[in-house]
Parts: sequence; C-alpha cells; structure tokens
Amino acid sequence: MMELLQELFRVKEKGSSLRTEMLASATSFFSIVYIVAVNALFLSQAGMDYNSVVIATILTTAVSNILMGLYANSPLILAPGMSDNAFFTYILVDAFAFTWQQSLSIIFIVGLLFFLLTHFNVVDQLLRSIPVTLIKGMSAGVGFFLIFLGLKNGGIIVSSEGTIVALNNIFQPVPLTLLATLLVGLILFVKNVKGNFLLTIIFGVLISIALGVTDISSFSYSFIDLGSLEPFVFQLDFSGVLLMDYWVAVFSLLILVVFQNLGTQVSFLTSEQPKVLKRTLKSNALSVMLAGLLGCSSTCTSAEGATGIAVGGRSGLTSFMVGVYFLFTIALIPFIALIPLAVISALLIIVGSLLAANNLKGINFDDFTEYFPAILMVLMMVLTFNIADGIGWGFILYTFIKVFSGDRQAVSKMMYGLTGIFILYFVLKFI
Repeated sequence: MMELLQELFRVKEKGSSLRTEMLASATSFFSIVYIVAVNALFLSQAGMDYNSVVIATILTTAVSNILMGLYANSPLILAPGMSDNAFFTYILVDAFAFTWQQSLSIIFIVGLLFFLLTHFNVVDQLLRSIPVTLIKGMSAGVGFFLIFLGLKNGGIIVSSEGTIVALNNIFQPVPLTLLATLLVGLILFVKNVKGNFLLTIIFGVLISIALGVTDISSFSYSFIDLGSLEPFVFQLDFSGVLLMDYWVAVFSLLILVVFQNLGTQVSFLTSEQPKVLKRTLKSNALSVMLAGLLGCSSTCTSAEGATGIAVGGRSGLTSFMVGVYFLFTIALIPFIALIPLAVISALLIIVGSLLAANNLKGINFDDFTEYFPAILMVLMMVLTFNIADGIGWGFILYTFIKVFSGDRQAVSKMMYGLTGIFILYFVLKFI
C-alpha cells in the first residue's frame, strides 16, 4: 500500500516522504474542518436546512480534495470559502433576492465558466497581464474581509447610525466568547502547537458552554438520519437565467472565484508547482461546479491549507488524505453542531491576519501609483462587504492612475479590457 502511494503521488520526486505527507494532511484537515459547521451556519441563514448543508459541505470538500490529489497531485486544499459563503448568503440571497436554489445554479454556471477560462488558457493570460500589486491586493483584501467578518459575527463590531460601525459591549456572552477563544487560539498559534486550530475550537466550545452561549442540556449523540434530510442534491433552479441581475450576479461571483483562487494558488505554489497550475485551477473549477450540484456554496483554495504546506506537504497525497478524512466527519455532525459562530469567528480573525500580512508585503509601497489602487481595493472590499466591488475599484483606479501618470506601458491590453468590464459591471449594477 505504501509503495502504491509513493508511486501514485510521486512523493519522493516531490521532495517529501509518506510520513511528512500524512502529517501535512492531518494538519490541513484539523485547520479546515471547522468549515463544516460555519458553512452550515451561513447557508442556513439563506433558508437552507442546516444538516443538509453539513452533508453537502462534507461531500463537496471530500470529493474536491480527492480530485485535487489525484488529478493535480498538489497539496492545495479545496473547501467552501468564508468569502464564498458570505457572498452566497448576503449577496446572492439577501442583496439580489435570489432563492437558494437559483443561487446554486449561479454557482454551477460560474464553475463551468471558470473551467472554460482555464482550459482555454485565459486564466494564464490573466496571470501574466495583471500586476503583482493587484494580485497581492486582492488576497490581502480577502484577509481583511475575513477579519471584519470575524469581528462582526463574533459580536465585537456592531452597526451604528452615527459612525456606521462601533465597538459592542465586549462583556456580553457572545463577544466575550470570541475574545477568550481568540486569546487561546493566539497562544496555541504562536507556540506552534500542532492542530492548534482544532484545539482552539475545542477550548472555544468549552468557553461558550461556560458562558451560556452553547446549550448542552438537551444534547444527545445519534448518527444523523440521512433519510430525513431535506433534498439538497441537484436542486439548481435556472429560472432567472433571462434576468439581467442573474448575469450580473454570475459575473460578480466569477470575478471573486477566479481572482481569489488565482491569487491564493500563486502565493502558495513553490518554484516547481507552477507547472501544475492549470491542473490545480481546473480541479478548483470542477469543485465549484460540484458545489452547485451538491447544494453547497462555491469552493476555493483554502488559506488554511498553508498549514499543511508549512509542515512539508508537497504532493497530492496531502489533499487526497484530507478528502478521505472529511468523509469520516459525517459521524461527528452532532458535535460539530455545538460549535457557535463566535468560536469560528476567532479563527477567521487569525486566518485573515495571516492572509493579509503575507500579501501586503508583496505590494510595492515605494510607488504611489502601485500602492494607492491596492489600498483602495482592500478598503472597498471591507466597506462594501463585497469582494468583487473592491476588486473592481482596484482595477479601475490602477488603469486610471497609470495612464494619467504617463506610465501607460504598465497597463496591458487585457488590463484595459478588464477595466472596461468592471466599469460595465458597475453601470449594470446601478442602472
């Protein structure tokens, strides 16, 4: 069996070992398993059945990572993204007023378009045409978006008529749970404790129980009755396909999916791995299509997967085993349901900080025409609560400032085209 895995994933050729790959897969799994609970929490706010989303999330993540391992032989981890499930609930369902079934059809179409763009090398051309500053700005913006999301969902930041947002009473149970969990998570993280995210969740749940945020008085373990789940597979509704808003939504999500994954994968890949970029992006695109079919929000290259890569994961065995581990989480669903959003929010703040910091340093802060569009891109992602809007601002401002500063050669033909597309995107959005 060991020899088969060595040969199938070319582990030694990738500069790794079976032991290292197994450790990397366990690390990545423990870092990302929380997504099962948080994704269900987000999508249940969109009217979907909590337990059905849990199963859909598990199946989507499991199959996606097995595909990444076998097809791309890459340690990158695929899972529903925090910005993706927020986009599903707050943009597609709340802002655009689509049903969750219509939103699933949008996800499927976006996955198909993503696959076609990758297959015909359009994504490769994007990678060569988009300035590094904007790519890093996009990833940093997602990081700040996650931090803001964590502070908001954890009850630290609340709405305010006078100042838009304000600091909440942090001694209430929910924000206190977040702060206590965050402190535990920070200690475990800076001490480099293995499985620190999983341990943070466990401690966080205990804290939430002590503070009364999680009620375990009626808890009893029982394996989920799969037959009692609401239908969630193949529930796509294409009835809105003739509406302008439908295609504006498709375009918005496509921009998010393509650029957040492109930026994340490029930042994670080593000197050898860009050779498999097309395969990793295709796996990503097929994963998004699968998410729509199975009743899940769109997937992305998980930032938490960096934990497995950091401990030495180099081959597809890492992602393959993560997929296998996820299949076994079905037995843990009753425990996963105990995890409150405040605990997950603490992880979002840590992960968002890592993503923001790792990418901010890739921005050229010595050139105003480089860092100004990137900074506005980051800020607008957070303030508009919309990643696609923020990206649009960054692209338009970059092209504008480069042209009028006399540095036209810095703007490629594709950048001009993308700028025009984003201008059209905003025109259509506000007509």
